[in-house]
Amino acid sequence: MLEISVEEAVGRNDLVYIDVRTPREYEESSVVGAVNIPLLDEEEYSRIGITYKLRGEAEARLIGLELLSPRLPSLVNRIIECSGERIPLLYCQRGGLRSLTLARVLELTGIKSLRLKGGFKAYRQHVREQLESFQLSSKVFVLHGLTGTGKTAILNKLAENGAATLDLEGLARHRGSVFGNIGLQKPRSQKDFETMLLQELSNHKDSPFLILEGEGRRIGNIHLPKFLADTMDGGTHLLLTASLEQRVNQIVEEYIPEEITPAMEAELEKALLSLRQRLGKAKTGSILSNLKAKEYKAVAASLCTEYYDRFYDDSRPGGNVFAATIAVSTIEKTAAEILNVIDTSVKMPREEMKGATKE
Repeated sequence: MLEISVEEAVGRNDLVYIDVRTPREYEESSVVGAVNIPLLDEEEYSRIGITYKLRGEAEARLIGLELLSPRLPSLVNRIIECSGERIPLLYCQRGGLRSLTLARVLELTGIKSLRLKGGFKAYRQHVREQLESFQLSSKVFVLHGLTGTGKTAILNKLAENGAATLDLEGLARHRGSVFGNIGLQKPRSQKDFETMLLQELSNHKDSPFLILEGEGRRIGNIHLPKFLADTMDGGTHLLLTASLEQRVNQIVEEYIPEEITPAMEAELEKALLSLRQRLGKAKTGSILSNLKAKEYKAVAASLCTEYYDRFYDDSRPGGNVFAATIAVSTIEKTAAEILNVIDTSVKMPREEMKGATKE
């Protein structure tokens, strides 16, 4: 049964990664695009591990055989279905017995497969090393703007139009504010974020420019790699501006679905209560009253004027050196204006462009 290294694997497009670890291990972090076909669930894996420690390897293997034997045909069929014309590349945590067991079964059935040398641990090491040494050659443009100017929506529209973009909040599944991932999927782990980030950076490595939204060194519980945070600091900064009415409408559109569930309303209330120390009891109570009355625009307006605009200094006119200031009209028109600015900037010396305006 052939093993290949991570470096060999990432350069191939004829493989499908098969993660044979437990669902919990897979959920915490996995290879991008991997399919989870677990040999064992958490309870079974724990049972075998305890048996190995208390009674030895032989008895642990017998228990594993007893558990696996009835399900081997279904495991093989799932791998066949997921692989199609590609070669299954099996991996477990350290490239050990779990991936070896399934590789042997596939071999007995005449199905060609490969194993990832060192397993997921080796893949994680590869990701860390690549990020530590990553050289971003693209010219970086950083979008700033007060909350509600539609930076994420504009970034998505730029991506739809074929521009190289990096949506860090999307990768983290976190908005980077007190409202975090309300209405979103579960936030990604640091490991999964780094894996997704490396893939996105690699996808855009040949692009002459890269557009992203201005962020701090953290997004929720996610820490940005130092090189990326430093690159953003040294990038070309663009300021987006919009009226309070525009911003309120954008916030309600982004945060509030047509049907808000009681669970989501409870999450919003909890987030608002966490601001009581900054806003004071009276203001927080007023905002909460509007939330309960479903006056979402009033909630958004109060948050803008009483919280975001007071504490997010780097997105104010005068809070940074901006190469250009763009008044947001529609998402489509603003995206086109940004591309026009970038087109001009790419043709202009970097130092001249960076110092173009100070609002």
